[in-house]
Amino acid sequence: MDTNAMKIQNLNRKMMRCVCVLLVRASVVWATFVANTLTAEEPKSIEQKAPELARITQWINSKPLALKDLRGKVVVLHFWTFGCINCQHNLPYYNRWRTDFAKDDVQIIGVHTPETTGEADEKNVRKREAYKNRYWPSIYLIDKQGQVRYRWDGELEYRDSGGDKTMRTKIKALLAEAAKP
Repeated sequence: MDTNAMKIQNLNRKMMRCVCVLLVRASVVWATFVANTLTAEEPKSIEQKAPELARITQWINSKPLALKDLRGKVVVLHFWTFGCINCQHNLPYYNRWRTDFAKDDVQIIGVHTPETTGEADEKNVRKREAYKNRYWPSIYLIDKQGQVRYRWDGELEYRDSGGDKTMRTKIKALLAEAAKP
């Protein structure tokens, strides 16, 4: 190979390395941009009848509940699993809601839905599927007529997303709505 061909080949290699480095850096910048701008959004607005809480065989901290018996109340239904750190991060907010809305017609129900094989049980999986739930944690707000109105997926305050304030506002709005017979 002559000297000019070798120089061109070396130049091509250097250009390829530069292009690769630029692509990697651009990917990192893009990923950082996406991660920083994808904060939680408004809860997803839903209008569907809330599926009944079926096949729950064990209740902790309450007697068995049925959504049909909770008409006239706003229901906060959250799906969680004990091994999920995101679910654990939401627990203090649920506890504050329980205190702050204690005098209002708000019922907070947590449904444990196993995420891992070790936690999985067919009955528990069915509970989650009635709501087409695929994320942990997920929070559903059900109005006084038993309609699922809003859903929030993930941590309420991930990257200061404002989910606690947003969901409190939605709960208060649902409480202000008149119950229909």
